[in-house]
Parts: sequence; C-alpha cells; structure tokens
Amino acid sequence: MKRFSTIGLILLIGFTIDLSGQEKNRFDLSGQVRHRFEMSDRSFGTEAEPINFNLLRSRLNVVLTPLQDVEAFFQVQDSRRFGEETSTLKDGSADNMDMHQVYFKIKELFNLPVNVKVGRMEVAFANERIVGPVGWDNIGRSFDGAVVNLHGKKLSADFFSLKQVDKMTPGDTGDINVIGTNIDIKLANNYKTQALILWQKAVPSSVLSRVTLGFYAKGTHGGFQHETEFYYQAGTITSTRDQDVQAYMAALNVWYTFADLGVKPAISLGIEYLSGDDNRTDNKYKVFNTLYATNHKFYGYMDYFTNIPVHTYGLGLVDMNAKVSFKPVKKLKAKAVFHIFNASENYTLNDGSTANDFGSELDVVLNYQYNTRFSVVGGLSLFTPGSIFKETKGKDSSLWFFLMSTVNL
Repeated sequence: MKRFSTIGLILLIGFTIDLSGQEKNRFDLSGQVRHRFEMSDRSFGTEAEPINFNLLRSRLNVVLTPLQDVEAFFQVQDSRRFGEETSTLKDGSADNMDMHQVYFKIKELFNLPVNVKVGRMEVAFANERIVGPVGWDNIGRSFDGAVVNLHGKKLSADFFSLKQVDKMTPGDTGDINVIGTNIDIKLANNYKTQALILWQKAVPSSVLSRVTLGFYAKGTHGGFQHETEFYYQAGTITSTRDQDVQAYMAALNVWYTFADLGVKPAISLGIEYLSGDDNRTDNKYKVFNTLYATNHKFYGYMDYFTNIPVHTYGLGLVDMNAKVSFKPVKKLKAKAVFHIFNASENYTLNDGSTANDFGSELDVVLNYQYNTRFSVVGGLSLFTPGSIFKETKGKDSSLWFFLMSTVNL
C-alpha cells in the first residue's frame, strides 16, 4: 500500500495544481520500464557455474510547472531482481521503492541569469568521468543538496553544495560534504570545454579534505573527434595515518567516423592513466580516486574496475583501448571494444616477482531501436586475466552476457 499511496499522492497533487490554479499550469507525466537479463560467469574458475538473473527498474516522472519560472520534479523508482521475494504473496521489500529524485527549480531568479535547484537530484558533469548518475546501474546515483547555475551566451557555471553523509551528531562530526563548481565554456560550436573544482570535505577535515580539479575538452572537426581530460587531486586523507593527497589522471581518446560510407563505420583509439601508490608506508597518498564517476562506460562492461582504487588494489590503472562501430542497417548499431588493463605501479606476486597486467577485455554490443519508444541492447564480453588477476581472482577467462529492453513512456 505504501507504493501506491506515494504514486497516488504525486498524481493527486499534479492534477490538483493543474485544475485549480489561476495561471496556465502544466503537468507532465513520463516514465521508463527497463528489464535486463544477465548471465554472469565472472569467477575465473573452471568449476563455477554461471549465475543467471533478471533486473527490473521502473521509473515514474512527474513535472509540475505552476508558473513559467517555477518547476517541481518527482521521480519515483522501483528497483528489483526477479524472484527476490520468497513468496508470490509478498509485496517485496520497502527498500525497492525510492524517491530517486525530487527537487524544485526556480528559473531566472530576480530576472537575473540565475537558476536555483534544491532537493534530491542526479548530477552529471562533462562525460561523467568524475561525477555521473550511473544510468547502467539498476538503482543509479543521486545527491541531496543544491545547485546554483549562472549562465550567459559563452559561459555557464554550476555552483553545487551536496551532502553525501549526515550523521546528525554534535558539531556535524562524521558528515561528508561535496562542494565546488563546474564551468562550461563555449569556445566554438564544434568545441566543448569544461573545468571542474570539487571539494570532498569531511568533519573533521583531518579525516578527509580532498580537492579534485581539472578540465574536459571535446572537439569535432568533420569526421574527426577527440576527447582530452586531466584531473589532479590534492589535500589530506586519514586511513591508518595522515597522508597528503598527490594523485592525477589523464585521458586521450580520438575517433573518426566515415560518414560518406553507407554503414557509417567509426574507429577510435584511447589511452587513460590513473596514478597509483608505489609506497604504502610513506605520508603521500598517490592513488587517484574516480569519486562519483560512471566507470561502467569507460573501463569495460564487465565492471571489474567500477570502484577505483579498491578494484585496482591502490595500484592505479592504465587502460589502452580500441573501438570499432558501424550501422549495418538503419535501426541497428554494432560496436566492439577491446581493452588492455595494466596497473600503473607494480604488484608483487607470491613468488616475489612483480607484474602490472590485470588482463584484457573484449565487449561486443548490438543496439536495436525498434521504434521511438522501445529499444533492445545485447552484449557479450570476455575477460582474459593477466598476472595480477590470475593470482588474486583465478586463472580462467570469465564470460558475461546481457540482454536489456527499455520502454520509454
């Protein structure tokens, strides 16, 4: 009953505003239902059987616009796995249902080029390498806080204050705040540049006070495109001892689309470097942390490197990748991506020798757009372990398959 009452309340509020207001009110309703089947054999062991499971994510979006410059957004989400209820008579866990986003937005505040958004919201900057909503995930990421946007013809800046953790303790002890700004500079129609300053501040700040600053640039010149990124992290962090943060990452990806050919083939090459720590006993913390990134779209579909630095053992990451894509028919897209993953610092094996190879991954994906509302995506991935993963995970290759259907309402 809790689920239906929540959705019913939103609909009732929307229809009440739409019918009773003096202004020309607007009530927009949309949503999405997404199902994904996965067959996962990621154990790196010969005797392990694959795991098969189904994920379902349902979203209902309500936009209320009582005035031209006032907007409220509600996004109710139900996220579940088929069969997680032990009985068909059960109503599921209350944790499945969530208000994924709910915020209000004031546009052109005091007739100035200022927009203010307050509430629970998804946040994405640049191509989501540092902050992103992780749309692939069955739940997704959202923040609580406020974003103030200042915008002009050539420049737009988001100033954000987000609360990651609130312990409700005296002096705010244990809280973690995320503060900063993201600036979008429009240099030309075919060029995009953004600069980011993000401060993770814990209370007390001696536990964590890390600043990430850097830039993202993307340019298009005919069929040629490139993405360049660089971020540096500084500050202090306390794990077992106080350490000074000195970490960085750099990425360069280039691709070319042969638009004059019927199937529109495209090829791309990329290299990305995330620093690691070669000395765990000194007072320097040199591991780059990808923070709130959408790592699924960058470091392989099998998600062995979604939590960096945990999944890289603090050694950093070097990703060399190549991609080929084309459209064999009008509504079908195909792509293949190959990654070679290495650690940026050496790992000491049990026999005393050192190695830096995590392994390689091949992802093959087909995307079929049946119509404007319904699409199907399927993929097959193979990961071949290198020396590090052979010792820490297993010696055999792992396999993963998915088939995902999405209906946008």
